[in-house]
Amino acid sequence: MSISPQPAPPSLPRPQGRAEAAEQTAARLIATARQAFATQGFAHVSLDALAAEAGVTRGALHHHFQNKAGLFEAVFRAVDAEIGRELDIIYEAEDDPWRGLTACYHAYLDLTLSPDRARILFRDAPAVMGAQAMDILMQSGFAMIVEDLTCLIAAGRLRPLDPVAVTHLLNGAVMAQALWLAGCDGGTEAQRAAAHAALDATFDGLTLRP
Repeated sequence: MSISPQPAPPSLPRPQGRAEAAEQTAARLIATARQAFATQGFAHVSLDALAAEAGVTRGALHHHFQNKAGLFEAVFRAVDAEIGRELDIIYEAEDDPWRGLTACYHAYLDLTLSPDRARILFRDAPAVMGAQAMDILMQSGFAMIVEDLTCLIAAGRLRPLDPVAVTHLLNGAVMAQALWLAGCDGGTEAQRAAAHAALDATFDGLTLRP
């Protein structure tokens, strides 16, 4: 006589760990705060209203981020990381490393000037975070850019300059253009075109012609 196998008991949902729950709470607060900072500006955001919208207590907000400035910095870093992921996709779409690199600089200028990002990155961040804000932006992807430039210089594609110095030059150039245009509410079409043209002229000055 054969014995039919018994059906397996239904699996129970995995209990959520404290660390996972805390991570989800922090992510929810950052997402809610990002919208608030982008639309209202840092000075006008109420932590009580923000905590209520995120469905947490004011105490939980302070536990994760200490104060409004700490929460703003977390939002700032999240926006910077988001832009970095978008630039990775743009870079990987190019089959030539120099075209990929220059495409990323042009894209960075446009990506950071969307109204929600520009207000956080360039209008409020210098006042809330001081020089640290620009330091973070200037250092984003720095090591990878140096590595790419080193290879391009070694391959005879670019002028034989110090790759660290060139990275500072390019990051500083695109940052200055972004700050200028952000101060003009994103700039006119002509101003944006001029900014991109200036970047192209900088790239041309670094390129070795056959």
